[in-house]
Amino acid sequence: MKNLIYSLILLCGMFAACKTADEPGPQTFKGQEENLGNGKVYTTLTFSPENVPTNLALTFTKGSFDNLSHTSLTAIVAKLPSEGIGKTPFDHVFLTFSHTGHEPPGVYDIPHFDVHFYTQALAEREAIPPYMPATAAKFDKLPPAGVMPPPYFRLPAGVPTMGTHWADPTSPELGGGKFTETFVLGSYDGVSTFFEPMVSLATMMASPNISKNIPLATKFSKPGYYPTKYSIKQVGTDVVISLDDLVMRQ
Repeated sequence: MKNLIYSLILLCGMFAACKTADEPGPQTFKGQEENLGNGKVYTTLTFSPENVPTNLALTFTKGSFDNLSHTSLTAIVAKLPSEGIGKTPFDHVFLTFSHTGHEPPGVYDIPHFDVHFYTQALAEREAIPPYMPATAAKFDKLPPAGVMPPPYFRLPAGVPTMGTHWADPTSPELGGGKFTETFVLGSYDGVSTFFEPMVSLATMMASPNISKNIPLATKFSKPGYYPTKYSIKQVGTDVVISLDDLVMRQ
């Protein structure tokens, strides 16, 4: 009798172990690699075991920060993995690097990356013209109240192939501090169009370990899974900039 009981216990234990081993885990899909410096960049999209998107990221491999241009703007389109198309509001990542930075002087005029995670279609984004009186209407048409979370405010004018930018006035560099990284939002023609971690080259090269909450909007231009956090982290020999803890918003 004891041997029978022992056998049943052993069998149940083996069954439980097999069941645990068979349980699906998170799945991460990788987009196409693009050249940057002496390295590569590529997107990843991670899904929970329940097939819910949880994390959208751009990975910079070893060597990405070497041999960057000091004379011209570097611009790269990193497409989402095919398995992720239509699973989130996001369409592509538009990465730029400028060795001299951009305005305003004394704030963002240092080498840095602008990492735009776009919800706008690629062809629509690329068709955004320079800001001038004849084209200003779509830049100046702002999203309804609640789409841009407080305390974000609209920056002047707009940028071709990007759109209208919105900044957080509590960012240290806007109060006289040093720019290391910040989080920017974007719009065009009355809708939200991008989520943008902006990070200095020095920060990217200093083994970063940054994770911050994203201010929550109360309205969204279209339903889908949106991030509640972003992070900039050294992962082995890579640096990963990611939109984290995606949740469904209507």
